Amino acid sequence: MTSKPKVYQNYRFDELISFSKQNPNRARALAPIGISLSNSSPSQDTTLNGFGLNGYTVYDLQPTGLLSMLVCIDDPQAYSLSTPAIRIQQTIEYCTRLQQKTDELRNGPLARKRKKIYELLAAIYNESTKLEEKDYMDLFHAIEYFKDCHFILLNRAIQDEMETDKKDDANSKQNQILFSSNPICWKRDHPIWIADIRCRWIAIPTDTSVDLHKCLSDWLPEMEKREWAIQWPEVDGSKTELVEQLSNLSTWQDTDKKLTKDVLAVRLGKYQSLDLFNKWKFFDKENI
Repeated sequence: MTSKPKVYQNYRFDELISFSKQNPNRARALAPIGISLSNSSPSQDTTLNGFGLNGYTVYDLQPTGLLSMLVCIDDPQAYSLSTPAIRIQQTIEYCTRLQQKTDELRNGPLARKRKKIYELLAAIYNESTKLEEKDYMDLFHAIEYFKDCHFILLNRAIQDEMETDKKDDANSKQNQILFSSNPICWKRDHPIWIADIRCRWIAIPTDTSVDLHKCLSDWLPEMEKREWAIQWPEVDGSKTELVEQLSNLSTWQDTDKKLTKDVLAVRLGKYQSLDLFNKWKFFDKENI
């Protein structure tokens, strides 16, 4: 006895979208990543609550990479519902659009790196070159310019060492927090995203998430207490100018004059960054 042949019905795209809205599982979010930012096992906690960022969930990116992360940022829910094949196609289209937008860098702070950004985009698409940390920073700076947003990038030492074979660099043994650009120049009305520097995961906010703009001035010093090294910006100026500005702060001591110019530049950069973030705590977007 032979079974009846299956009959398939053709539907228009708008009809498929209509059907998808009736899917009871369409509100499901991304599955949590198997990476733990603490010393706990990956299965214990996939939120950032333990780091004072309540309501944020760490999500795996499949495929990994900057282009995939940008697709996710544009629409996290659609990303979670799409297949790997669709995501790959979206990354191809995204790469093309970004390369076209590199012409916009001609008159900006990245003018001299315009050609390099174009080539780095091709490299991450083709996976033809193993990028260094500085390459990722250049890419994030460019994306920040294109999308009017800011990134706080986490670099976990143990995982980075396993994946990049960095064993001789002392800095590779310490967890790091980096900024996609000089945070002193950040704007209050631009979204802030927290992500892995190599785009293996991104933190997605939920309905209960804290406002990053209002908690950075407390969160970053707390992460320093947890022995995360934060790459604060360096303020330009002579040592005399740096001492003049820092000596007005309550934390200044006369012995600090013996510090090198580089140390003073970072100290002032940290102060100015946290001073800006502290102001964000007390003002709404409309008042900045």
